[in-house]
Amino acid sequence: MIEPSYQSENVTLYLGDCLTVLPTLETGSIDAVITDPPYPNLKGNAVISGMGGVAPSHNLYKTVGEPWSVSIRWMREAWRVTRFGMMVFCSHHNIALFRNELAEINSPGLIVWYKRNSTPPVQNVPWYETEYIWLFKKEPGLIWKNLRTFYDIAKLQAGCMATERILNRNGSTAHPTQKPELLIRQLLKATRPGDLILDPFLGSGTTGVAAVQLGRRFIGVEIDPTYFAIAEKRIRQAQQQIIMPLDT
Repeated sequence: MIEPSYQSENVTLYLGDCLTVLPTLETGSIDAVITDPPYPNLKGNAVISGMGGVAPSHNLYKTVGEPWSVSIRWMREAWRVTRFGMMVFCSHHNIALFRNELAEINSPGLIVWYKRNSTPPVQNVPWYETEYIWLFKKEPGLIWKNLRTFYDIAKLQAGCMATERILNRNGSTAHPTQKPELLIRQLLKATRPGDLILDPFLGSGTTGVAAVQLGRRFIGVEIDPTYFAIAEKRIRQAQQQIIMPLDT
């Protein structure tokens, strides 16, 4: 039995590897999985921090996938524990890989997230302005008709323009792929109050924050202690707030 690192009436958080935690969850015990996993097939280095706006610019680099040893083995376990379905973020690098892993599963659609404020490329590559979210349906229970297949939502600003973005003390971004709460709130429109949401890659905790804000129960797993601490703090703060209307 794996003990959670944080637990309250409606939230359970595990500091550990989802490949260790997921097998301990009962089959069909989760209403919906919503997650932004480390992306396989991304090579080399990625910028994990930087300053925007008028602030001095500096970047730190970290190999994509550290420290998660990126794989897609988690998908089958997540599929086992979910009752109604999954929503999985991906990029163009692995859009086929994620779909093929659950090739026999019904997919109601593929959501496109248009990041209108994406920065232009430095190297000779296309200007990447989109990410994607695969939808996988298991049993009736999610309100798929409440979702759209295109969301125009700005990515989070860093530096002196940061509001929602979590920053380190030196002004760098605390997590490289923090998603906007608004985007996760849109995805949660497919669920109902009281539903149990699982994010096996908790990261900075945005899915947990949005779930708590909207009156959903939540389980999160994160392997990185630094990110876990950020997520736990944000989720605890969200629990102290009044539940927000879904359309806010």
